[in-house]
Amino acid sequence: MRELLVIADRKGGNESAFHHALEIARNTGAVIEYVGFVHAPGVDSSEILSHEDKRKVHRKYTDEKQAQMDAFLETVDVTDIKIKTDVVWERSFERWVIARCKQKSFDMVFKSGHRSETFLYTPSDWQLMRHCPEAVMIVGKKEWKEGGVLLAALDLGSNNKRTLQLNEDILNQTIKLAEATKSEVHACYSIAVPKALADLDLIDPKEYESKMKASLDPVIRKLVDDAGLNRKRLHLVSGKPAKEICRISQKIDADVVIIGNKTRTSLRGRMMGNTAESVLHKVSADVVVIK
Repeated sequence: MRELLVIADRKGGNESAFHHALEIARNTGAVIEYVGFVHAPGVDSSEILSHEDKRKVHRKYTDEKQAQMDAFLETVDVTDIKIKTDVVWERSFERWVIARCKQKSFDMVFKSGHRSETFLYTPSDWQLMRHCPEAVMIVGKKEWKEGGVLLAALDLGSNNKRTLQLNEDILNQTIKLAEATKSEVHACYSIAVPKALADLDLIDPKEYESKMKASLDPVIRKLVDDAGLNRKRLHLVSGKPAKEICRISQKIDADVVIIGNKTRTSLRGRMMGNTAESVLHKVSADVVVIK
């Protein structure tokens, strides 16, 4: 990994996203771009404040944030780590990050997570996951352990070109992250038995699962060969994907789950969410989202 973009926490945060990026930078020599965001509602739109007044407000907020970030960096050992710091006046940080990632390629974006979502309102974390062109790590409170474990959540049940490419991207990102953190790689896929057919007793769930596993065997063999995966660390199960990913993550004590995000832009899609967002709500591990 060469370039990492880290979003600074708001005042009072523990900067867990930066700490994770720092560990990767130590192992890979990657450069960290560490960016803080500030904004004061009503300042830019004010008709009373002069241009100079607005500039003074901007400077005051940015200087305070820069001082906060500098003070934090003084508490961390960043010897031999290349770090670029910046403070941006921006109401919607995710728009700036998305634009920055389109301007410059990053191996990963790091953001401390705020895992909540109301009925219709979509917080900035979700916007970042849905629209950022680079992989995004939403960092929780769990510390990485020595000799970490990564879990790649795959979709092996589709020959759709987009799905196949997403699987490849997930595996590539997982392997890169494993090398950067000296972690072991696990992968999983959950076979979903069609509920309507099971409810009508038109199929036997166990028989369906067995046939699906047999049909997936060539795909699995190719995965093992191409990615160099340990077959014993490929978890093939049946059930609802989000639930099974969380269960397996807990079982193997995963530090990070790497998952694809098939963006839903419709109102119905936003209300229902998707597997990536469901996992982010429930899993204790950090989550890397790839789209």
